[in-house]
Amino acid sequence: MILLLALALLGIPLAYLVVLIRLLIKADRRGLGLSLLFFATVAVTGIWAIFQSRSSTAGISVIGIPMIGAVAGFLGLAFGRWRESPDAIRQIGGWIGLAGTLAIISYSVVQGNKTKAKNRVIDDKQVAYTASLARARDTIDAGLIQNRGHARAWLDSSIGARGNDRAFIMAALHSDSISPAVLDTLANSPDLGVALETLRNPSTQAATIERVYRTHTNPGYFAQAVASHPNTPPALLREMYRGPKAVAGMDIAFAGNPGAPREVLEDIAQKTNSSSVIGVLLYNPALDCGLLNEIGANLKSQNRDAKDSNVMRVAYLEPTLCAKK
Repeated sequence: MILLLALALLGIPLAYLVVLIRLLIKADRRGLGLSLLFFATVAVTGIWAIFQSRSSTAGISVIGIPMIGAVAGFLGLAFGRWRESPDAIRQIGGWIGLAGTLAIISYSVVQGNKTKAKNRVIDDKQVAYTASLARARDTIDAGLIQNRGHARAWLDSSIGARGNDRAFIMAALHSDSISPAVLDTLANSPDLGVALETLRNPSTQAATIERVYRTHTNPGYFAQAVASHPNTPPALLREMYRGPKAVAGMDIAFAGNPGAPREVLEDIAQKTNSSSVIGVLLYNPALDCGLLNEIGANLKSQNRDAKDSNVMRVAYLEPTLCAKK
């Protein structure tokens, strides 16, 4: 099936090109103008329809445009050459070519407009949700101020009373006034967004973080939050860094985590060549003279310029972190 698709994607445009060249060589230009017009129209409407989508993978569909355009080109050629043919069958074939091309164009236009309409609905919902989130934050801020001395109890009870209000829950999860017990409950939410924000809350305890990561059907969704949370158990961080369940691309999360095991931070300091990762590590509260020296040696081995921001940061920190006591 994949082979047939690949042959179609390459073969049909190539065949169309060969036909065009042969007709040009023969100076037989009957239908060429309509053929090229059909090709261009289908290609343009197809590309327009594809790029109405906001999907990160939508662009991949563009690889099919030459094939669809070539099909329309063949149909246009048939219409241009046969629409007035004395042969009834050819004449019918020519008008079928026109109908087929119009069908392709219509499909692209309809799909593009459907996608635009869908985007408008999504945008309207996002605007409404953003407004709800802002109102929820204002409500929470005012409630915390009014309930000084028992803010945690007020917020916990408010979450319980408004458990179906997603905007309120998401706004509340940015507060450090939620009790660990309520966070443990929210971490079980089937709403991935709620569960993720729960694991990002600084008050979420180690047991909650580990339980969600080890038992959830989609642990990768939480990997960055878990790798960057200072309460994540060191054993789990070691496993995520280079154990049997290592998660690739998480160095920047580990580098900024003050709770990361020492050997993990040392390994990053010695080996990473990413300026972003080094930059985050240089602001890690766990940074000390030993790590700073390892970062400095790593930067030196990479021949970083003295004006490099990380090199300058190392030079700035060294007198403080490595001062003799």
